[in-house]
This record gives sequence, structure tokens and C-alpha cells, in this order.
Amino acid sequence: MRRERGSDRGLRISHTAYPTAYLLRLRGNALPAAGRNLAAAFDCAAGWGLPLIVDLSALDFGDEELLGHLVDARRTSGVTLVGPLSDSFRRRLETAGVTALFTIHLDVAAALGR
Repeated sequence: MRRERGSDRGLRISHTAYPTAYLLRLRGNALPAAGRNLAAAFDCAAGWGLPLIVDLSALDFGDEELLGHLVDARRTSGVTLVGPLSDSFRRRLETAGVTALFTIHLDVAAALGR
């Protein structure tokens, strides 16, 4: 299953369900205006009950709301990130002191264990 949704401010979110994981792919800018779409995407992913993979390789900017969703999702189902991460989002993880909470793979195939 694959689905894509966009926000008014340039964040595109695609969803793909795999047998062993649920993938959210974020492209563009996760600004405050994208909050409702971002919350809905993480809620949808949680509903599948699968480990979550979040592909941030095409994310230009991620705000503290995105960081909060990632940390919350990690507490409930585990989260693997796909990068490379933008410099600004990598700094956000470092500043928040949560970088070590996440495994970061260089592509989706590696995150899926293929």
C-alpha cells in the first residue's frame, strides 16, 4: 500500500506498508503549518502496529514538532531513520541530545534489512 499526501507549506508525506515495517517518507520542509498532516501520518503509522521507518533523506528542514513525533514513536514502536539527514535536522537531534536514540541507515533497503 502506498499513499502520498502534501501540506500547504511544502511537506510531502508518503506511506508504504511492508510486511515487516511501515515506512513514512518525508520530503520538503516540516514547518509548523505541516503539523496536522504530520500528526495524522504518525497516527496512521502507529495504527499498523509495525516497526516504523522514517525516511528523512529528502527532508530539507524539520522542526521540533517532527522531533517530538519521532521521540514519541520511538517510545511506543521503535523508529529507524533513513538519511542522510540534513545538517539542520542533524543539529536539532544533537542539540536535543537524542541522536543516540535512533539507528540511521543510508537507504530504505538497509533499514528493511534487505
